[in-house]
Amino acid sequence: MKSKSVGLERPRVVQLAAAVLIAMPVLDIFMGQRTGSFIFDGVSWLLIFGAGATLMVRHKLAWMLGILLSVIFVLYNLIILVNSTVPGANPVFQTAKLMDCLLVVFIVGTVFYFFRYPYLDRRQHWFAPTGNRFAAQIPVVLNGNIQTTSLDLSYTGAKVALPESVAFDLKVGDRVSLLLTEVDDLLCQGRILEIHAHHVRIHFEDTSSQEQELIRQWLSSQNLPKA
Repeated sequence: MKSKSVGLERPRVVQLAAAVLIAMPVLDIFMGQRTGSFIFDGVSWLLIFGAGATLMVRHKLAWMLGILLSVIFVLYNLIILVNSTVPGANPVFQTAKLMDCLLVVFIVGTVFYFFRYPYLDRRQHWFAPTGNRFAAQIPVVLNGNIQTTSLDLSYTGAKVALPESVAFDLKVGDRVSLLLTEVDDLLCQGRILEIHAHHVRIHFEDTSSQEQELIRQWLSSQNLPKA
């Protein structure tokens, strides 16, 4: 079966992009202290450092704030570039500022277009805390007839192994059921977020607060490592 995906299993690319944004003001300050000239000002440093820091947080609201700060950073510095056409302006620093703005545009465009917040597994609402995933390998029953094992579990969803011998005809977006045999035989309804060759990720839907609390209590009682 071919791999299909609507998000990243581990958002390393987003974290790498965030690290680049965080490094930009640090490098500018370091080089400025050696040369006596800075590419950006204090406002730009705060904007781009804040953008990188918020993109490091796996949460929808933090993700949106990081994108917003990046856009403000680019607009702010483009305005400075347009208004700095006075004689004697250093063309090297003007070019460096423009190239850095283009780099930020590329990073923001890549993160927004390819990753967005589905890489967060569409977890919770905008102001809710993220649901940590734990490496819970327990027997589960997928869609009522597929005996398999979970690879990780949270109260918002699960990653489930796909046995090679099983014909799996579902696709991304389809609704499925998942029976958690170790969690009081709890039957969860969900929707497929992504399908890979050997596993499928499911986001729980229509689970009550009592059912979510049951999963949380079970996870906390197992002393499992985070996935």
